[in-house]
Amino acid sequence: MNNFFTILGGMGSLATESFVRLLNARTPSNRDQDYLDYIVINHATIPDRSSYIMDHSQTNPLPALLADITQQSKLNPAFFVLTCNSAHYFYPQLQSATTIPILHMPKLAVEQIKEIAPTAHRVGILGTPGSINNGIYDNLLISNGYEPVKPTPEILAATEELIFTDIKQNGQVNAERFHHLLEQMQTELNCDATILGCTELSLAQEKAANHPYQVIDAQSILVDQTLKLGLAAQK
Repeated sequence: MNNFFTILGGMGSLATESFVRLLNARTPSNRDQDYLDYIVINHATIPDRSSYIMDHSQTNPLPALLADITQQSKLNPAFFVLTCNSAHYFYPQLQSATTIPILHMPKLAVEQIKEIAPTAHRVGILGTPGSINNGIYDNLLISNGYEPVKPTPEILAATEELIFTDIKQNGQVNAERFHHLLEQMQTELNCDATILGCTELSLAQEKAANHPYQVIDAQSILVDQTLKLGLAAQK
């Protein structure tokens, strides 16, 4: 297979499934051969990224991520897609391990705010404790002229419940909890828009998008960029 790309997934598997489903749904197609050529690495046993970021005594997921990069680089994909926000904590080390470009989901998401919410100034961030506390999105927002707004401890705890219990543990989206989180970010914290900085939250958006709140869906934006580059690679 030539002119393909590699999706580094499994963090978690339901979110990776959502990414692939959206990618295929958005691909212009009339026959099998119109879809994109890609490899999906569903490396579900990679240690939890957020746990390690919050507590370095936990198992480090970086060696497993680097092993995937090294293995797949031998196949020479056109680019890599890293479908986990928290894993971007390791982005510099991962990109240094290969000459093949790795799409940077948080950077792509922040760059699209001006298109999705052109009047936004205060931009909320929802994600895992690891993503929130290590500031994956903060510097990107500040450098692009936005004021980052982090969730309160109560909102963060409810977000953890949605991500780790509802979705990762029970395999279901709690739409009421998801909508309430977005409502709190908008009404209590006065956010003009809220970044969905975890792919489980993007899965929630896919399954429960019937709400009035302005979101910046990082995974959806990554899907669009993947589609653009994937189509170009196959020409």
